[in-house]
Amino acid sequence: MTWLNSLSYGSGGWGDELLHGLGVTLGLAIATFPFAIVLSFLIHWAKVSRYTPVRLFGRAYTTVFKSLPEILTLLILYYQSQAIVSWVVETVAPGSHLSISPFVAGMMALAFVISAYGSEVVRAALNAVGKGQFEAAASLGLSPFNAFFKVILPQVWRHAIPGFGNLWVILLKDTSLVSVITLFELTHVATLAINTTRQPFLFFGLIAVIYVLLVTLSTRAQKQIEKRVSRGFIREENGDV
Repeated sequence: MTWLNSLSYGSGGWGDELLHGLGVTLGLAIATFPFAIVLSFLIHWAKVSRYTPVRLFGRAYTTVFKSLPEILTLLILYYQSQAIVSWVVETVAPGSHLSISPFVAGMMALAFVISAYGSEVVRAALNAVGKGQFEAAASLGLSPFNAFFKVILPQVWRHAIPGFGNLWVILLKDTSLVSVITLFELTHVATLAINTTRQPFLFFGLIAVIYVLLVTLSTRAQKQIEKRVSRGFIREENGDV
């Protein structure tokens, strides 16, 4: 059958390229998500900073990256960062050349967008924990650093998991946008296959099924993590070891 030949491995089919594209898609999402989470905390702290310039920067950051379409953010960062990096390298070492890969550009753009929304997740989670926990940690003589990482952060994760889980799903789907800068991810591979085989229904249908499976698995994993974390807090509240 023609469709089986199109999905076969080797020079006659696109099976191996699709598998590679899936790996790039997952790799991009996995590499971006921790970076986005860290940025989410930093941007939240910037927005509540006592220093006006820092606070204004945090608010401007979220306004810009929540307002721009993700694909426009990606294109601006990719092409503008290329120009800036080339200018810096040429200034420091004339005759040299350095470029930013589509993978790095995609990771930066997606992390900026996700962290703009993630800062709101952090804000809501910290509000759910409440100021009383900070005061209790201070009364125990813990430094602000130890208080945050030993007392506050474990409780923040409990409240932030649903929000960050939703952002992970959004990130997973948004990786398809990186195809516009020719990163060899799933959507870009499918587009190349369609241009060659003229079978759009087959390849677009296939990657649609793959994305549905990825999102379904991610949602189930999120629910399991939520149950495990909630179970741990219930045991602590009941005094169980």
